[in-house]
Amino acid sequence: MMRFRNRYSPHPLLEIVGDDQQNPNAKVLLLEVQPSAIGVFSLVSGAYDESFLLKEWSKMDTKDVMRNFSSKVTSMKVPLLKSAIYHDATSSKSSHSDGSFNNWRVPSSKFGNVCYTPGYWEWVEDVFPRHKEILELIKVYDAVYTSLFTYDYDNNVLHAFCELWRSSTNALSTFIGVISISLWDLQAIGGLPVQGHFYDKVVPSAKELTQTDTQKEFLLRQSCRYLFSAFYILAKDDLQEVSVHDWVKFWFRGPNEYAEPPQKVSKVRATKPRLNHNSSGHIDSNFLPRTDKENAPFVELDVEE
Repeated sequence: MMRFRNRYSPHPLLEIVGDDQQNPNAKVLLLEVQPSAIGVFSLVSGAYDESFLLKEWSKMDTKDVMRNFSSKVTSMKVPLLKSAIYHDATSSKSSHSDGSFNNWRVPSSKFGNVCYTPGYWEWVEDVFPRHKEILELIKVYDAVYTSLFTYDYDNNVLHAFCELWRSSTNALSTFIGVISISLWDLQAIGGLPVQGHFYDKVVPSAKELTQTDTQKEFLLRQSCRYLFSAFYILAKDDLQEVSVHDWVKFWFRGPNEYAEPPQKVSKVRATKPRLNHNSSGHIDSNFLPRTDKENAPFVELDVEE
């Protein structure tokens, strides 16, 4: 198991080092500790704000508001979601007078194409039958299941979305007015939960990772430390990043069954194609015990049974 320590200079850092204390040349990985929007809940269990208007995620601004689609417009203070997507993004020339594209992150040339990762589909099919209950409990089973397939896309729709998007309001400006993608749309389309506790993606401090309660139970699940340990093993030099390919390759050591599918094309189909290269989508509940090779990553990380 790796060791986690705090550093405070030049700013708060999480230091991860190998468990080989006798090796002076052991790799040291430093990750910048990021403040949690919902508070340091790991240090005080349950002490987080469940408000939907967290000041770290939204700001109050005065806007003209039309209530219930009436003709009466009033000025009032409303919460606007802060956007982290466009911060320090690559600028592109705007075709709009309001400069709405000034902070748009330009998509790569392969935007909309199949992103194939060897072993990913096999890994999902291995995890699903073993952990179906917990994936359904946290409401992500259906969303992950959709990643087992490839989909056609329409270039015109993608281009129209980019042209109509307003980064200043996180909304689409159309001929019928300003519209946006609501949380309920995300729930209906992707099956993702829109209620419950906030998901806060941050790097915690070493104290948060190792803090225990009065019953000597870790306030952050042990899986967090295992994931950071895996990240330490895979991180190359000081890049502080791990590719999806390397991450999947580390966790799944079984045989690859699916070949890379051809790239999808943008066109309107009159009939369903006779052949596709997706995974079968069949999740067999009668799974076999993992082989020694497939169990290797859990042994390397000293994952407890």
